[in-house]
Amino acid sequence: MKLIFGSYNLSAGGFDGGRDDRLRSQLDMMAEVGADVWALQECKYWKDNGNAAWLLAERTLGMRAYIAQSSHHDCNLAVLVRHGSGIMVHAERHEEGPPYWHAIARVSADIDGIPITFASAHLAPSTPTLRQVEAEAFWLLAKDARQEALIVGADWNSVPANDPDPDITGIDPEHARRKLDRSAARTIEATGLTDVAALIGDLTPTVGHDSGLYYRCDGVRTNIATSAITAYRVIMETRPRSDHRPVVATFSLAG
Repeated sequence: MKLIFGSYNLSAGGFDGGRDDRLRSQLDMMAEVGADVWALQECKYWKDNGNAAWLLAERTLGMRAYIAQSSHHDCNLAVLVRHGSGIMVHAERHEEGPPYWHAIARVSADIDGIPITFASAHLAPSTPTLRQVEAEAFWLLAKDARQEALIVGADWNSVPANDPDPDITGIDPEHARRKLDRSAARTIEATGLTDVAALIGDLTPTVGHDSGLYYRCDGVRTNIATSAITAYRVIMETRPRSDHRPVVATFSLAG
């Protein structure tokens, strides 16, 4: 089975000044990708007005959304699964509250009887020390999944452990220090979950087009055999709809 998995930080839920025009445009773009699963971050305002944005996303994408409540800033996380994809979701197993600044959205499912977990994560935005604590806790989640397949999409909020240093010319030194701190990234690397982009050899930055600090903030990790990882790409929109670019990984699954 071919499985397409995307991850995307929407930025403020796709809303600007209370308007959802940007969200609608983002959803149209996501629909064109044809992913079976999306891991979304910053699903802000999605539970307002009778879950209007939540229902809009499900309707536009033909998917069901499973949403974890963030502890801060209403930056909720979601895992969306496409109807008719052959993925059977059995349970929501979200991690909400401490030690996570936001949360981890997590669902247990199976594909043709193969157990698999999908997750969306968003590590602390500005505090390397807290990110390190989150990474230690995430290591335990990865350990729990060693007997089943796991795919996680995330805004890791720091430079990956093995990526080159980005150009920080003109960047606020304190901001650069916080993003260049790789303590949490090294802990995530130690989980043994494969960094899909690094495996494919695509280190395209996913942020920086609005700030000048270009680095690979967003990514997909998995414990699925590397032979099953067939493709990865960053969606390079001419006019980005967020301060993050979406990333998409493709897998070829077999029993």
